[in-house]
Amino acid sequence: MFQNILVPIDFSEDSFYALEHGIRLAEKFNSTLFILYVNHDESMLFHYLSEEEYEKIREKALKEAKQQLEKLIEKFPELKDINCHYNVRRGIPYVEIIEELEEKPIDLVIIGSHGRTGAKKFFFGGTAEKVARRAKTNIMITRRK
Repeated sequence: MFQNILVPIDFSEDSFYALEHGIRLAEKFNSTLFILYVNHDESMLFHYLSEEEYEKIREKALKEAKQQLEKLIEKFPELKDINCHYNVRRGIPYVEIIEELEEKPIDLVIIGSHGRTGAKKFFFGGTAEKVARRAKTNIMITRRK
């Protein structure tokens, strides 16, 4: 039914809950699971830092994100048993998720209803809502109790 499943994560508990659903469905349907982390665009720092300092911060953030993704296997050992790919992108989360959908043949996106954004969501709308409005594929929005 679902050959390719995308789970965007921000390392919050809500995104881990979505990932649990993604793992279960990937196991059930023998799907490929794509895990995406979007490193927020820190381009405004470029105006305040030297180019060298800015590049160090960018590289450190990318390295830390990749390390966190690799550690997911410790938290979710079932990932070893399924076809799973990780990707890190930079930018605005919902924009990069939509870009990922345009680049890959994704059948289902599983995304947590709440992430790390907190009060900003009230004013700007959540990433899950923005993805659901713009995506041209099936969306499952998970919600922890």
